[in-house]
Amino acid sequence: MTQVGGARNRGLYREWARGGARRAAAGLGLLMLCALACADPPPPTSPARTTAAPSGLATVTIEARRRKELEHEVDHFVNSVTGHPWGESVPRWNTKICPLVAGLPQTEGEFILARLSQIAREAHAPLAGEQCEVNFYVVLTHEPDVLLKKWYARDKRLFMTRNGRGAINSFLDSQHPVRIWYNTDLLSEGGVLDSPNATTASLVGTGLDKANVPTNNVHSPASRLRYGAVLNLSSVIVVVDANRLEGLNFGQLADYIAMAGLAQVHLDADLGATPTILTLFRTSAANRPAALSSWDSAFLASLYRTEQSNVTQLSNMERTMLDSIAR
Repeated sequence: MTQVGGARNRGLYREWARGGARRAAAGLGLLMLCALACADPPPPTSPARTTAAPSGLATVTIEARRRKELEHEVDHFVNSVTGHPWGESVPRWNTKICPLVAGLPQTEGEFILARLSQIAREAHAPLAGEQCEVNFYVVLTHEPDVLLKKWYARDKRLFMTRNGRGAINSFLDSQHPVRIWYNTDLLSEGGVLDSPNATTASLVGTGLDKANVPTNNVHSPASRLRYGAVLNLSSVIVVVDANRLEGLNFGQLADYIAMAGLAQVHLDADLGATPTILTLFRTSAANRPAALSSWDSAFLASLYRTEQSNVTQLSNMERTMLDSIAR
């Protein structure tokens, strides 16, 4: 099994975001376990002048109706995918992302890493430099249950426990082809770590010696307009069941991982008929999305381009996303 990405050892390399830069592979013993266009009518002559207004009004009415439909669709998508957080920000990466891929030959691993970095860059998510501490783990294995249970046995602090042991058990026993765990911590409005006990890259060998539950030590008061603290994705763990990838290519897989790893998404969300890569494992082979959709890209961009500490973050995301899709 090859590991590519990350931090400390040299010898294995990959294409990085700016093209041509290489990153040293992380030597982690634990991972070794495993458009319709409407032209304006021409200026009418005198008899036809009376028909121009109705035609224009009809066009405006149709466009307005379609935008209203899109508003409802975007609202449903954003609220379903994010779980409609109440009283807190939508989590995102504020910590610089340092990814690692394990369980694939080097060429395929480098491809996934390059695609992840490209999508992150286009969404304006923060990316780390060449030397960094891994915090975005992507592991492909034919034995996901065995790997995760051994991994957890070696590091009881692997998962943040703010949601209790039940959430951890559900993750360990999940039947999803791709399992994703999000660890979060709290940042002040200015991006300062508010929780000295927050979980970061909680893996054996990374030097983590922090507690497993984020606590809020915010000194800037919250208000009706702003959150006193925002949720930061401090580490993400993606475990892919290699037995359930038949008929897929690495581009589809990389895009799915990027969408689900750059944002904290609910994999069981009601997606309706929305064109999204998140339906990759829900549809028949003939109907599977080929890549990240314009909706997906608009969602990620809205997450990273709107103000996270604003209590209207969610509605601002919807507005930004709608403007992008309705162009």
